[in-house]
Amino acid sequence: MCLAYTSFAVRMLQGRDILKSTAAALPAEGLLDLTERFWAGGAQVDLSQLESHDPAYLSRVRSRAEKAGLWLELSVPSKYLESAEAYAQMAGVAQALGADRIRVALLYGRRYESFATIDAWTAHDRKWRSQLATIKPVIERYPIQVGIENHKDFTARELADLLTSLDSPKIGACVDFGNNISLLEDPLDTIRTLAPFAVTTHLKDMAVRQSADGFELSEVPLGEGLVPLAEAIAVVRAARPDARLALEMITRDPLSVPYRTDKYWIAVPRPSAEALARFERDVIGKAWKDPLPHISHLTPAQQVEAEDENVRRSVAYARSHLNL
Repeated sequence: MCLAYTSFAVRMLQGRDILKSTAAALPAEGLLDLTERFWAGGAQVDLSQLESHDPAYLSRVRSRAEKAGLWLELSVPSKYLESAEAYAQMAGVAQALGADRIRVALLYGRRYESFATIDAWTAHDRKWRSQLATIKPVIERYPIQVGIENHKDFTARELADLLTSLDSPKIGACVDFGNNISLLEDPLDTIRTLAPFAVTTHLKDMAVRQSADGFELSEVPLGEGLVPLAEAIAVVRAARPDARLALEMITRDPLSVPYRTDKYWIAVPRPSAEALARFERDVIGKAWKDPLPHISHLTPAQQVEAEDENVRRSVAYARSHLNL
């Protein structure tokens, strides 16, 4: 198991939402220090955490990781999939780091918040279907696998259909274990749908709590939420034994999923009444009885302490219960 850089979001953001800051506040070598401290096997590093693309610097980061026995993955913005030149530049950085796979999100927002009309979502969908088909031959020139994350944008079936249409051994999924709860999907259904395409993952556990307009959603330490982790990992390993497991334990205030409002459904496909009832029974029905964890009222130092405790508990559970 490796640690995704977002497991240290507090250090990057100090209590602000992850969309409003940058991973650069935690340089790559600092992330490697934390990875060693928490006894993980590697790190999913964001491109912005690299202080430069100078070969000497990249060689130093790679040597630092290799000396500690750590493997690296690279997380990159979607703009690097928009031209052959941009992809080649990024692929050169990944190769210099010794990273053989990258994680990318096509939307850095949430579908139910980012699109004011269904036409806006349709344009986004069409753009990426066309662009990925165009960039596919370029991606296939390099010994790097691309994992597209289900980042509260595509439903699992939509992303699986996109990846099937591309039909490339180099383009797959970063399977996030919890994100699609926000699209009213049972997490195990999401994982079963995307596991055949898994390049890497965001391993996480989630908790929900009902609210007036839907529910709140939070990452919680592994083993404390509603995701059936052992079964989910077994599904991924059966489908793609080489897929990496990257812990993403984001310590933050809960996210609102207002699915009982009309605005939520502007760009999100409505499930059948039967599917919605099943989600409410099997997912929301497992709601926490107490308020979900909040950190915004804590001091910056206390937030870091909470983050460390969440990562520590997750790593301990992964070792003792998940054989990681």
